Amino acid sequence: MTETRGLLQRIAAFRERLENTPLLKAAGEPTTVAENADRFALSLRTLTEPESTSPVAQPKLTHKAVSLLQDARELVAKERAFAGEPTLADADDPLTRFHRKTVALTEAALRQAQAFPGAADDQIRVCDGIDAMLCVVRDRLAVLDRTLAARKADAARIERLTKLYTDLTAGRVVSVASFAEIADTVLEDSRRAVPVRFLAEPGPIDAAGAARFAAAHAVTAAQIAARIVGQDFEWGSRPLVPVVACLLTELGLAKVPAEVLATAGPLDAEARRLVERHPRDGAELIRTYLPDAGPLAEAVLAHHERPDGTGYPNGTQGDAIPALARFLTVCDVYTGMACDRPHRPAHDPRTALTDTLLDADRGRLDRDFAEYLLALSFHPVGTVVELTDGRVGVVVANHTGKQSLRATTRPVVAVLADEKGTVLPRPDHVDLAAADRGGVVRILPAADRRKLFADWYPEVCG
Repeated sequence: MTETRGLLQRIAAFRERLENTPLLKAAGEPTTVAENADRFALSLRTLTEPESTSPVAQPKLTHKAVSLLQDARELVAKERAFAGEPTLADADDPLTRFHRKTVALTEAALRQAQAFPGAADDQIRVCDGIDAMLCVVRDRLAVLDRTLAARKADAARIERLTKLYTDLTAGRVVSVASFAEIADTVLEDSRRAVPVRFLAEPGPIDAAGAARFAAAHAVTAAQIAARIVGQDFEWGSRPLVPVVACLLTELGLAKVPAEVLATAGPLDAEARRLVERHPRDGAELIRTYLPDAGPLAEAVLAHHERPDGTGYPNGTQGDAIPALARFLTVCDVYTGMACDRPHRPAHDPRTALTDTLLDADRGRLDRDFAEYLLALSFHPVGTVVELTDGRVGVVVANHTGKQSLRATTRPVVAVLADEKGTVLPRPDHVDLAAADRGGVVRILPAADRRKLFADWYPEVCG
């Protein structure tokens, strides 16, 4: 970030000098448009070069050039605003790399603006080139804005849920309305068809990170619940209840020692005992300190029970397990497979869905609720996939339904790179269900996504 910050500091200094300098009016131009044009054009030299002690004569600017420079000034201000984002301090983050190259592109455009020719026709041709560059900058800034907003929304939910978990485990009474507010935002994402984001606690699971680890898992599971609950005849018309219940499932996990949660290998008997008591701890905390959510305590208590009796804490079987608990179990199991864990990396969504359906077929999960996951498809919207001919794209829509599992595996893909790995100037949409041949070969892991798309589509790098 050193080069980026250096450029942005020069931009900030330039703007300060500009604002404190009397403005000149370009003769023959409308006052409202060109009143500061000459001074602005002259000052552009200071963006990337030391201030000159001798004045530089500038050509008279056309209306188009003046307008273009004003656009550039606005984009520079947006660049400066992004410079303070903590997320962009991580040099290994694809979004940081994307931001750095966006700043470099802005600098290149402004360097071109330093040498406007005197002839109007020549000046307009230069403006066309600079305008094209600034359009790219504008698009890239929109990607930065959108991607950062999504990250902040995720972080805010996790932090809010972490605080609620911390308050409850500390013995402070909390209102269920606080959980309902988070659930409402998750449901709104589902209504807007926002892609599921599989979240994990980014830092080490230390004493402060244990509650965040639990909260990140619960928020992801709530995303899954929000997207499949509409299929249920009981909860489909009132989805807030199961989504709030999902947010509560990991409450007891916040009481498990951090070193146990951070274990990278198999748990010993004592550690397993501590983990397996978390449903009981969570239900107890709800009954004691979250009394208006008392009816959900039974579902939280039973969300690790299994129809075949192999679950915990009570080994309850079959229909003796509350229906809401069986629904929560499916969301929890799928989420656990699709997210990173200390002892293993995340499974891709196709593997997570396949394994969840297999568990249901073996009697370890409720089959009906497990089939709800087919609404997500084997390749959820937002998944980056490689096709049989080598092209790579992102899933933008799915064909769902139990009647045709083949269609479920053949999504609509926005192809972003050709078979040689060259990023396309525009996405090429392909409906694999309508194609005679070809399909998805694999889901790209994060390392491959970053290598291919960090400079162009950081939002799909994950």
